[in-house]
Amino acid sequence: MSSTLGELRHVMLGSIFKPEVPLGPTRDILITCHASATGKGKLHGSPECRTLRSAASVNQIDIPFGEAVERLCANCRWPLPTDSPILPLGAAVNEVDSLTIWLDREPEDEEDVEAERDAAMALATGDYPPHADDASDEEEEEEDDEAGRDEEWERYDRARDLRSGRHEHWRRLHSYLARSNEAVAEYPFLAPWADGLQSRLTGVLDAERRAFVALVQPAHLLEAAAVRVLPAPRFSGDPGFAGLGAEAEKTFRRAWYEWSRRAAWSWRRLEDQHFSVYTVVSDAFGRRRKGKPEAHSAFRQLTADWIRQAREQAGSPASTPWQLVAVKAPALPRTHHSEPERDPLTIWEASVIATYQVAFNRKAGTTALLVPHLIAEQLLTCASDDMPVQLLAPQGSALPAEVLLEQWDHESLTRS
Repeated sequence: MSSTLGELRHVMLGSIFKPEVPLGPTRDILITCHASATGKGKLHGSPECRTLRSAASVNQIDIPFGEAVERLCANCRWPLPTDSPILPLGAAVNEVDSLTIWLDREPEDEEDVEAERDAAMALATGDYPPHADDASDEEEEEEDDEAGRDEEWERYDRARDLRSGRHEHWRRLHSYLARSNEAVAEYPFLAPWADGLQSRLTGVLDAERRAFVALVQPAHLLEAAAVRVLPAPRFSGDPGFAGLGAEAEKTFRRAWYEWSRRAAWSWRRLEDQHFSVYTVVSDAFGRRRKGKPEAHSAFRQLTADWIRQAREQAGSPASTPWQLVAVKAPALPRTHHSEPERDPLTIWEASVIATYQVAFNRKAGTTALLVPHLIAEQLLTCASDDMPVQLLAPQGSALPAEVLLEQWDHESLTRS
C-alpha cells in the first residue's frame, strides 16, 4: 500500500476498472477487501456493503489489485491513500472509457435529416432572411405577409441553432478524443485497450464534422480572411457624418474596428456583420436624433464599400493559391458542471479546420488542411502554443498529406 495513511479518497474501483482494462504496475498493489467467509462472490470496499448483510461472517483480506479486479463490487467505495498510483490511473481510464457515451448512438430519423437539409439551404443565403435589414421594405409589407415573414425568421433561427449545435458537438467529441490521447500518452500500456474505442470515436467525430461543414459556407471563410489584410480606411468628411459633430472621426474608427474584428473571425456573410456598425453609430448619437438617419445611411454605404474591397481581395489571383497547412487544435478547457464551456477556438478557426480537412491523425490529434493562401496566412498569424500551425512541406513534396502530417513535429514549435 502507499504511505499516506492520514489522507484517504474513497473510490468506486469496481465501476472504473473492468477486467479488460490493462493495469500495468498497479496490478501488484495490495488493496484491502471484504468478502464473505466462504471466500466466494464479490470483493467489497466496506464490510457495511448491503450485499454482505446476509453473510454469516465477513473476512478482511489484502489482495493484489490485478487479482481482485474481476471480482470488485461495482457499488462499493475503497479507501485509498491520496498518493496511491491507482488514483491517477483511474482518472486516465475514465478519460478513455468516457468515449463509449458517443458510440452506437441512434441514427437520425428522416425528420432530422430534412431539418438539416433545410438549414443548409437557408444558411447558404446568409444568417438572416434576405433583405431583413431593409426598413423601407419592411414598412411596405402587407399585414397578410407578416405571418409568413415570422415563419421565415423562425426558419433561420432553427438553422443557426442547428449549426451552433453541430459546431459545439464536434468540438466536444474532438476534446474527448484529445483527452483520451493524453491519458494514453501518460499510461502507454492502456493503448491496446484504448485503440478500438478511439478508432470508433474517430468515425463518429468525422461524421459530426461533415454534418457541421454542410452548414458552413467556404466563401464566407475566405472573405473573412480577406478582411484581415484590408488596409484601415481613411476618414473623410462625408456630409452624412454631420450629425456626429466632433465625434465623427472617432465613430468612424470604432465602426471599422468593430466591423473588421467581427468579420475576420466569423462564419457569417459579410453583410450580416452590419449590426456591429449600426450599434456603434447608435451609441455615438445616444438620445439625439438629428442627423442620425443620415449617419446610418452613410455608414451603410461605407460598409458596402468595405465588403466590396474584401471580395475583390478574396477573388484576386495569388502566386500560391492553395497551401497545405498542419494544425493541432486545442481541446475545450475542463469546466465544472455549472460553468459554461469556453472554446479557445474562434468560430472562424473551428470552421476552417472542419471545412478544409484533408487528413487527420487521431493519435496525435493533428489535422492537415488544404486552404486558400489568405486562410493559410490568417491561421499562421493566429498560431500559438495552444494551437501550433505550420506549413507542411513548404518546398513541395510528393508525399501524401497523411504521411506529411504523421511526420510533423508539432511539439518542437512549443518547446522553449
